Amino acid sequence: MDTGVSGLHHFVQQLGMQMTSWQATTFLIGEYLAPEAEASPIFTVADGILWMSQLVHRDAMVRKMQVVKMRGQAQSLGLHTFRIGNDGVQIFPRAILKPSADAELQISGDKRVSMGVPALDEMMGGGLPVGYSLLVVGPSGSGKTVLATQFLAEGVRIGEPGVIAAFEKSPNQLLSHRLNKLVKSGHVGVIDTRALDLSIDETLHDLVDMINRMKAKRVVIDSLSGFELALAAVFREDFRESLYRMISVLTGMGVTVLMTAELEDRYTDLRFSSYGNAFLADAIIMLRYVEISGQFKRVISIVKIRGSAHSKDIRFFDIAHDQLTIGEPLTHYQGILSGQATSALPPSV
Repeated sequence: MDTGVSGLHHFVQQLGMQMTSWQATTFLIGEYLAPEAEASPIFTVADGILWMSQLVHRDAMVRKMQVVKMRGQAQSLGLHTFRIGNDGVQIFPRAILKPSADAELQISGDKRVSMGVPALDEMMGGGLPVGYSLLVVGPSGSGKTVLATQFLAEGVRIGEPGVIAAFEKSPNQLLSHRLNKLVKSGHVGVIDTRALDLSIDETLHDLVDMINRMKAKRVVIDSLSGFELALAAVFREDFRESLYRMISVLTGMGVTVLMTAELEDRYTDLRFSSYGNAFLADAIIMLRYVEISGQFKRVISIVKIRGSAHSKDIRFFDIAHDQLTIGEPLTHYQGILSGQATSALPPSV
């Protein structure tokens, strides 16, 4: 018997024909390196090929699967992450944007959702348009999570369940008494984000599953900075591209998405996100600190709402009892964005 490559090729062909005549579905399992795969006779005979790989990087191990070939059928392109657990293999398909599905959903901007802060709704021209993605950006402690909590709480109040992916703390340390209460009531679902080797596709899979189960209308991702750190290192390289696909899928479902991003105040330049992620959002709210009379003060402004008029004011706001309250515009101050606001009024005589 020929034991060379031609002999193996002949054996596989005969095996395939025999299995087909028995109407048997056959799985052939082997270990291959990429150069070997190109020359393997099995690859030419098989009707379908699933390529599985794993990569160990630092403390994380990432497993991926690719449908290389499926004769006579279309397949989802690209690499898909998967996990092996007690229940077997769980696959997280790569998010693919579907133009046909997007075309069915018309987002006009006429219907709006309240942020749970009446003065902020007024600044936004009546609230945030349904199906929009909102980026709330500001330094540590500026009130991003408090605003996100009020956004979810307002949804619960009017019968719109919500979902939060909290990357800043573990689910049993959830950020505030108010948010914990919303979660325990069953009206806000929490995505488990404690794994150190997450992929965006896995997170999106969990989000979509919980959105469908809860019929959620509002989603919070807190924060993008923590999200990026929770990803396996190999996924951070294309974080912006993957995040774009993720937001498009979520807003394409008709849910309204609020994302937070921590960004230190740099008074020599004006930025709205790290790594140029701001363009992904349909709307941006900026929170900042300014120094007035030797004290830190918080200010809020609407940077953009795509396709909608909005206030251009910079206004004071304060936080008390897990509530964000907006004050007066800083019309009598100048140099606000420099961090050191000064009175624009003439000195009293």
